[in-house]
Amino acid sequence: MYLNPIRKNEDYFHIEIPGKACDHINWEYFQALEQYLSSNFNDQYKYRRLDFAFDNVPFNPQDVEHAIKENQLRSLAKRETLKFHGSPFQLRDNDEIGTYTVELGSSTSQRMITVYNKRGPTRLEFQMRDKRAHLITCELFGADNITNWYEIMIGHLRDYVDFSTPWWDEFTQSIGRAWVTLSNPKEVSMEKILNWYENQIAPAFSVIVDTQSSEVINKMINRGRNRRGARYNFLLDPRGASINK
Repeated sequence: MYLNPIRKNEDYFHIEIPGKACDHINWEYFQALEQYLSSNFNDQYKYRRLDFAFDNVPFNPQDVEHAIKENQLRSLAKRETLKFHGSPFQLRDNDEIGTYTVELGSSTSQRMITVYNKRGPTRLEFQMRDKRAHLITCELFGADNITNWYEIMIGHLRDYVDFSTPWWDEFTQSIGRAWVTLSNPKEVSMEKILNWYENQIAPAFSVIVDTQSSEVINKMINRGRNRRGARYNFLLDPRGASINK
C-alpha cells in the first residue's frame, strides 16, 4: 500500500506498507489509520496503490492463459497486454520444480492482474492504482470486519476480469460484481489533457505569461481555438456529448 498527498506543492509525507509488513499488522490498525487520516486530513490524502493477493486459488496460471486465448473472458484489459513466461527448471518456494507467470493489463493503467506459482500454490495478485486504489482501500479499511475483505475484493476483481469457467465460479463463490465506475469518458479525457499540460507545457507557458503581454497571450489562445478541431467538442459540451454544427 502506498499513501501520497494530494497537494504536491505543500509539505507532505509518504507511507509505504509492503506485503510482508501487512502480514503482521492487525486489521484494527488499518482501520485506525483510515479513521485518523479521514478525521484529521480530510480531502488532503489519497491512497495511490493497493496490491491485494489471493493465495491457494483453485486454478493455475496456464488455466488463465488458456481461458484468455479462448476468449472465455470479459475484461476491460486489452488482450495485447497478455504476457506469460515460464521457467521449467526454476525451484519454487515449496521445492517443486518449474514456475509460470501470467499477466494481464498494463503496469501504467489503474488495474492489472498477475497469476503465478513461484511460491508453490498459485497466487493471484490484483494491482490497483490512483483513484481506484484510493476508493477500494477506503472501502476495505472502512469495513466492519476483515472477514468482509474477500467479498469486497472479489466484487472489484470481477469488475475488471470475469472468466466463464468452472474454476472461476468456484473461486468467486457467486459473489457479484461491485459495479463501480470512477469517471465518465469526458472526465478521463480532461484529466489526460491536464496531466499532459502539467508535464509538457506548463514550464514553457509560464515563461510566456511572465514575459509577454496579455494581447500576445490572448492571440495565442484564439489561434488555438481555431485549430483545435472537432475532437475536443465533447469536452466543451456541458452534457459531455458531441456538438453537431
